[in-house]
Amino acid sequence: MNSESIGKTKLFYLLLALVFLILLGSEVLFQMGVRTQYYAWEFKFDLKTIAIGVLCYVINRKFNVGFEIRKIGLWSWSWRDNLLAFFSPLLLFTTLIAAALIVKAATYQGADNPTTFLLATIFDVPATLFFSIFVVLLEEILFRGFMFNAISNERRFFISALLVSCLWGVYSLGDLLHNQDSGIVSVLSGFINSLSIGLVCSAFLLYSKSIWVSYSFRIGLLTFSAALLSRGQEESNTFFVTNFASFSSSGIVLSFLNFVLAAILLKLSKIRQTAFEIK
Repeated sequence: MNSESIGKTKLFYLLLALVFLILLGSEVLFQMGVRTQYYAWEFKFDLKTIAIGVLCYVINRKFNVGFEIRKIGLWSWSWRDNLLAFFSPLLLFTTLIAAALIVKAATYQGADNPTTFLLATIFDVPATLFFSIFVVLLEEILFRGFMFNAISNERRFFISALLVSCLWGVYSLGDLLHNQDSGIVSVLSGFINSLSIGLVCSAFLLYSKSIWVSYSFRIGLLTFSAALLSRGQEESNTFFVTNFASFSSSGIVLSFLNFVLAAILLKLSKIRQTAFEIK
């Protein structure tokens, strides 16, 4: 193992330890009744995100990571790639619901006043895009941007993406533990789901060279999960409902579909890169 690899390995363990410490500190404050979470529109903004951002800035300066915003395409935009990323969750949920209907794990219930519901969902997208910039985009910059840059090895993209996704999964544990059904199985399922989403986001970034594309995927995921599938009969504002955790919008089946999508994107990235080199 060369010195560069050793350095990146140490950075990964340092980032992992810091994420754990911030998560632990956030949990202690939560138990003490100290508010650390705020809302922008429907998006929960956690102060631990700011803490991680500050630490990333310090690490970037101290360890000479060499991270620059321009490297993640923050100033570039492709309508084709962003629309592809935004609507890809629709394909994932269509496949998920079809599989659930086949094995009788979901039922069609229709939404209350479906026309109004669809229009409201469509018109909510611009507001979702605006307010999520302060939450989702910041997370993408920190994890898929800075942390990936800090530990990545061009010859081992998948391993680097997997490690960063693990960091994001640890970061998400706080929300998973505070869910009503926060048993071991549900927490593990949620962690795997975060892992799979992280891999897709990393693959989209590799494919497009723009952080906006991974951001668009997460916005599409939020939009279509809220509109198409809910868990439990008490939630009526979706077209389909399931009582099976494995077929929920964060269940193991959707996680598997995310892994498949990530693999497809990695293959497409190689094809695109080869075509670029030939030109």
